[in-house]
Amino acid sequence: MMKEIKFALYAIKKNIQSSSELRTSFLMNIIGMAINNLAFVFLWVYFVKSVGIIGGWTTYDIIALNGFCALSFGLIVSIFMGTRKIPEYVSSGSFDRYMLSPKNLILRIATSAFSPSAVGDAIFGIICLTVYGFLIHISFIQIIFIFILTIFASIIFFSMTLIINALSFYFIDATSFTDSVFQLFFTPTLFHGGAFHGAMRFIFTFMIPSLLIAAIPTETIKSVSITALLLIGLGSVVWFFIAVKLFNHSIKRYESSNFMTFGQ
Repeated sequence: MMKEIKFALYAIKKNIQSSSELRTSFLMNIIGMAINNLAFVFLWVYFVKSVGIIGGWTTYDIIALNGFCALSFGLIVSIFMGTRKIPEYVSSGSFDRYMLSPKNLILRIATSAFSPSAVGDAIFGIICLTVYGFLIHISFIQIIFIFILTIFASIIFFSMTLIINALSFYFIDATSFTDSVFQLFFTPTLFHGGAFHGAMRFIFTFMIPSLLIAAIPTETIKSVSITALLLIGLGSVVWFFIAVKLFNHSIKRYESSNFMTFGQ
């Protein structure tokens, strides 16, 4: 297990070094994405000011929501960008070289690519959560909650990304399909919890865990609920288990495209 982790860390290090060779482009990708994300905060803040508080959600909560969403997205998509490239690997036949690797297949694929722009998301998320903490005069226990919830949210985000892109093995060219399904999962994470009630809240919590990425973690910080924290943690374990099982089952359907290609 330790060898697999060391390999993953080595692959991540090499990906970052490779991406940062063009420093100006690397930094502009990061800064540009952070500025882009700022638009979402302004949009929701002015929306709340216009229509008033919805379901108990204030402008401060919107900042926390964007923080959790951007941070979990940034961490997973930057470091484990390879999971988003599974449809490309399958359709091009380059998935062959990963199956032949002696390393853990999921780790090998996940760390096969890196996204510089997603680093901007992660930095933006940290800034949002820091600002949120300053505005609400955050307590020590809430700081611990944020740290733990970020880990849980990232695990769920990784699991869903793996599940969605594992569907590539069931279609000839699944790039468009998996992108659409990913948007179905990701778009609700940008909406605050006050927008979801009844059946819709149930669906996007238990069937499609979009609200577990940002909305429910924000509500958990506000209420300092250990029960909610444990339930999110349980959700992260369950979805990770499902993701690994589904991926391992799905790769049995893979058939080499027999393309004579060579790559790293």
